Amino acid sequence: NSLVQVDNDTYALAYRGPDDDGFITTFTIPADGSSITKVATLEHDTDYARNNSLVQVDNDTYALAYAGTNDDGWITTFTIPADGSSITKVATLEHDGGNGQGNSLVQVDNDTYALAYRGTGDNGWITTFTIPADGSSITKVATLEHDTDNGKANSLVKLNSKTYALAYSGA
Repeated sequence: NSLVQVDNDTYALAYRGPDDDGFITTFTIPADGSSITKVATLEHDTDYARNNSLVQVDNDTYALAYAGTNDDGWITTFTIPADGSSITKVATLEHDGGNGQGNSLVQVDNDTYALAYRGTGDNGWITTFTIPADGSSITKVATLEHDTDNGKANSLVKLNSKTYALAYSGA
């Protein structure tokens, strides 16, 4: 599961649902946490979706990295308004045809994103992508194989404009 805040009381959750399909659901949760109201749901992948990492691109655009069919690596963008009333799929890219598990996606700058994941050979990979504010396209930019033995359960965080920390399970 991957949960992000859409506005002051709206949240979007990317998850693996029934039949291992990929879903995004929006919820309204007041600041006091007194209730949770389901608002909208989109089944974005009808075959398979797990290892979700959802990030906000701009005020109504979101990018989701996940492992799809055959555990291939995918990134899909969505539009979600502030009230969470709808979820619209915008663009999709299969970025790794060998593996795309253990995803951790972070924003680098206004249109660049870095993804740490377990890729081909179960090795550790970091790939950067360009995604415009409207989410209309996803372009693979550069890739680094940072661990040639193993790269599971990634957690990537931005420390400053040029430095990132990655925690992961190696060999």
